[in-house]
Amino acid sequence: SHPDHPRVPGTWVEYGAGDGCIAATPADLAAYVRMLLNRGAGPRGRILSEDGFHLLTRPAIDAGEGWSYGYGLDTRVEGGHTMVAHSGGMIGYYARILGDLDDGLGVALIINGPGSPKRLADYVLQLTQSAVHGKPLPPLPPDESPTKVKSPADYAGTFTSPDGRKLVLAADKERLILVHDGRRIVLEARDDDRFYVPHADFALFLLGFGRDNGKVVEAFYGPDWYAGERYAGPRAFDHPKEWDAFPGHYRTVNPWEPNFRIILRKGNLLLCTTDDEEPITPLEGGLYRVGEDYSAERLRFDTVIGGRALQANLSGIPYYRVFTP
Repeated sequence: SHPDHPRVPGTWVEYGAGDGCIAATPADLAAYVRMLLNRGAGPRGRILSEDGFHLLTRPAIDAGEGWSYGYGLDTRVEGGHTMVAHSGGMIGYYARILGDLDDGLGVALIINGPGSPKRLADYVLQLTQSAVHGKPLPPLPPDESPTKVKSPADYAGTFTSPDGRKLVLAADKERLILVHDGRRIVLEARDDDRFYVPHADFALFLLGFGRDNGKVVEAFYGPDWYAGERYAGPRAFDHPKEWDAFPGHYRTVNPWEPNFRIILRKGNLLLCTTDDEEPITPLEGGLYRVGEDYSAERLRFDTVIGGRALQANLSGIPYYRVFTP
């Protein structure tokens, strides 16, 4: 939990689809984990075929942090053991299952408070394994400060936009500092090379960085691009004229994804949510793919009036342009 970011109780949400809807009790989830640990077999016989279970756990897509994704489960080999996991969430609540297929042990948890479901599930499984095997219980994992940055010196330096604006960053032990408007702002780490800036001028997007051969060479904030002192690539970028109608803020009635922003940066379209950004790739017939090559998400812009698209349809859900930035 963040002391400066107060939380409120999650409200009741009516939702008719299966994704993201936690309708199971912890006992239900535990029964599901037992079926996975038995490689698709339940107490009354096989539920999944052996081929089906193989597809479910096949490491088909790199999901980051050593995890892969198959036909519905995250998998990872850890210490010679195959781990399977999956997370789910809704407004105010999160769930995670985690199982060790080789050890035959797993956990299922639902949480309604601050904390990382992944870290909590990892620790609970370690406790369970230690207790079952008669080993000393592991210590509580240390709290990780959001301002602790791995290798902050990687990002130190001056980054300059095409119109001359500058971002000045400095390393201070395990912290990364943005010098802005006469202030030294301590950044908070999010994903790899992405940071939250606790300042009103940076309220809409995370501050991100790009690398070349492992070296940080550029910085991004929403549509803004800043070249670092080591940047050696192109500095002018073209894009189709019709794309000028797309950037903006779009909203709909959806508890999980109520809004997104479309931006143009370095000649490319991107879809930005509060904590992520994904590339937008043009396909045929005015259709666009959101995400990597394997993504099934599709985007179409509609109702262009006065040079601006008033509607964006994301995988069948209509979003409408709003006046907020």
